Amino acid sequence: MKLVITGKSFISSAQADEAMETLADRVKQMRFVHDLEKLAVVAAGCAMLGSGLECHHGDSDIGIYMGIDDAIEDIKDEYFTGALADGLWGASPLLFPFTSPNTLAAQISIAFGLRGEGLVMPVKSLCPDMIKYSAGSIEGGYAKKAISGAISLTDRSLSIDAGRYSAGFVIIEKEADAVRRGAKIYNTLKAGNIEDI
Repeated sequence: MKLVITGKSFISSAQADEAMETLADRVKQMRFVHDLEKLAVVAAGCAMLGSGLECHHGDSDIGIYMGIDDAIEDIKDEYFTGALADGLWGASPLLFPFTSPNTLAAQISIAFGLRGEGLVMPVKSLCPDMIKYSAGSIEGGYAKKAISGAISLTDRSLSIDAGRYSAGFVIIEKEADAVRRGAKIYNTLKAGNIEDI
């Protein structure tokens, strides 16, 4: 089985609002609590848009495989700073779920109506570890297609609007499926090795 990349996106938090405008008709109406949540949804959505992948509500064929580095610590810091400053009144019940990295992948699932396998794990690099895992999941029959990538802290000294975070996602699927639907193929994954994306 040959696997290919049919969509990709690399977006900084400085570009998230502009990119969201291109997805306005594809993303359910959502209220974003944290900028990392919006970045995850936008980056995954742009990859799907680039692949021409259509999602149908309740689609269980598309898995979400996401890595996150120290960026998640910013959400935890914000939550616990509020709790330390103001006790229980400062502990935001809206922000608390986002202290778990799984919530970011869940928001992608909610935004696009996906019900496939989901996995979040810590990573040090933006994509290779997650792409290898995603490819193995498709080869193992756990998903037919994968949204795979990561969110990373780019520069702690920058504000969110200046590009503090970046996200990179790709769509991985079987070559035969990509050819059947006329998708543009960016790269081929060969024998578990990742070529330049």
